[in-house]
Amino acid sequence: MRALILSSRCTVEQRRALLELRAFLEGCGDTCEMLDWLSFLSDTVSEINAHSRKLVRRHIQELLAGAFQSNSRKEEEPKEKGVRRLIEISVKELARFIREGDYELVVCAEPVAALLLRKASEEAPFPALTVLAVAEDAVRPKSGFDLILARDALSSDAAKRETREKLEKFAREKRQPVVKTGAPTIQSSLRHHILKMPEAVYEASGIVVNGRRLKSFVFSTDLAIIRNCDADAVFAVYPFTPQQAISEAIIKAAYVPVFCGVGGGTTKGVRTVGLAKDAEAQGAMGLVLNAPISNPNLRAVTSAVDIPVVITVVSEDTNIARRLEHGATILNVAGAAETPAIIRKIREQYPSVPIIASGGNTNESIRETIRAGANAVTYTPPSTKEIFRVTMSKYRES
Repeated sequence: MRALILSSRCTVEQRRALLELRAFLEGCGDTCEMLDWLSFLSDTVSEINAHSRKLVRRHIQELLAGAFQSNSRKEEEPKEKGVRRLIEISVKELARFIREGDYELVVCAEPVAALLLRKASEEAPFPALTVLAVAEDAVRPKSGFDLILARDALSSDAAKRETREKLEKFAREKRQPVVKTGAPTIQSSLRHHILKMPEAVYEASGIVVNGRRLKSFVFSTDLAIIRNCDADAVFAVYPFTPQQAISEAIIKAAYVPVFCGVGGGTTKGVRTVGLAKDAEAQGAMGLVLNAPISNPNLRAVTSAVDIPVVITVVSEDTNIARRLEHGATILNVAGAAETPAIIRKIREQYPSVPIIASGGNTNESIRETIRAGANAVTYTPPSTKEIFRVTMSKYRES
């Protein structure tokens, strides 16, 4: 079954509930996408600031709730006309997207999205569509939805258990359960000894980049470790000026996608743009920029390439809005012991922005990072010397 979650500005509790829902659906063998419903509005809305987005959201809710009727007044304010036009555009785009995507389940993560979806379904009925609405009691849609969950109760343990039971019943009724078997493991006789990521890493939601879900990034430029670990991707960032020869060697040697560091601190300006274009041409899946890079330089890089650009965040004082406005695709939070606190602050304002974060070297610290809101984790592996110490001890004993 194909599922779509329409979200936008969510509370921390609601985002956690949505992630649990997505994990449940994917655990049943379904495919699940999460999108910002505001993206179905015109380009003008996507470019305006957060204050204006709040006003647009309020006006859309009033219009869809029937607060403004075109036949109830002779003249409409220009703002009302503009919002009405945006609603018409968004409804058509949303209906087209759902029909073309063959979605069987749509999750509305907030009341305005639910109202928008109901209007879209009235104007263009969806074939075989079941809707699960997550909304506050006061503004729940009264009809047209198969299952209603209260947003304000999802944070309690009792409500979570009830939600889980409803979802399991929903899954049983709508389709046959998927028979799950353990994943077969294949190892060669010589390469069975590899560096494995901590188990807690797999509790992350992951970030889907061009169809590939990435949960773990090995933070290393050691080719021996990169070739002998089970990370989903490589975070090739190092404390020297970036060089094309290094990125080329890592990309060629790696089994998995590589995100290449292209400067932002000592290396910047036109050289950073050139390094970014070279890394893309070599086959990098993404680029990583250091925290000191200026916003104009960030914009120059994002305008020159067609792959995700990761911007590093080291302090909670970072102006995230400006970074996103200048083209940053993913945030890389690297605040040492303050990393979870920085992530929580970002999540309060940007619940849907993709976040990679340093999670430390223990399952406990990684889980804390994921609970704070990180979608993926960078793991710094032990050095080759440390790994080799164990092997050498066995050699000496024998």
